[in-house]
Amino acid sequence: MAIGNLVLIPGYMTDDRLWDDIVAPLQQSGARLTMAQLNQGESMDQMADRIIEQCPPEFVLLGFSMGGYIARKIVQRIPERITALILVATSSRADSPQQQRSKASAADAVTEQSYNGLSNQSLGYSLHAERSHDPLLLQRLKSMGQRLGYGVFVRQSRLDRDSDTAALGQIKCPTLVIAAQDDRMRSLQESNELQENIAGAEMRIIADCGHMIPLEQPAALCHEIIGWLEQRP
Repeated sequence: MAIGNLVLIPGYMTDDRLWDDIVAPLQQSGARLTMAQLNQGESMDQMADRIIEQCPPEFVLLGFSMGGYIARKIVQRIPERITALILVATSSRADSPQQQRSKASAADAVTEQSYNGLSNQSLGYSLHAERSHDPLLLQRLKSMGQRLGYGVFVRQSRLDRDSDTAALGQIKCPTLVIAAQDDRMRSLQESNELQENIAGAEMRIIADCGHMIPLEQPAALCHEIIGWLEQRP
């Protein structure tokens, strides 16, 4: 199938610049892109509703990391409009109490005056271990957080990520799960859980890559997205 309309949902403290390295190849393959923003809304449900307002009548939906949770909420709301679903470096698990405390503590630790984007330590952990000190990648990630600003940081850090594993069986559209071999934030087991619980879902694993697949391995990501979509009838 031709790619057609493709809606991209970024992850925690990232924006449309997350997709900079994949926009051109996707457009050359016929994609008409809508790049959703997560800078408004007090909950994932509100974010999902805002994104739906921007979406074309029918579209392929791609969610990265936190965006994967929101993408699945959109599928629950308007399944008849989703022609295919792509879940990248994400999970269906709820945040653990430790993860919730860590995010809340991070939000409490800064003020509007002191906020300057996410720390290099936290950003580095989102990359492959061998790229965790890459100055260009760190700056690209940090600049997104700086542009989104303190208010978005606090709201996103306090979002509840509830498990939707029990609802995955309701997803009926063709689904591709993409994971990174060396992701230190989301395990391969979490991606396997998505594939196993969504009927007919396929899974691809990108080698030599941490959590930030669109920045670390954009060519490999495009290859998997375009190849999978083009092989569909």
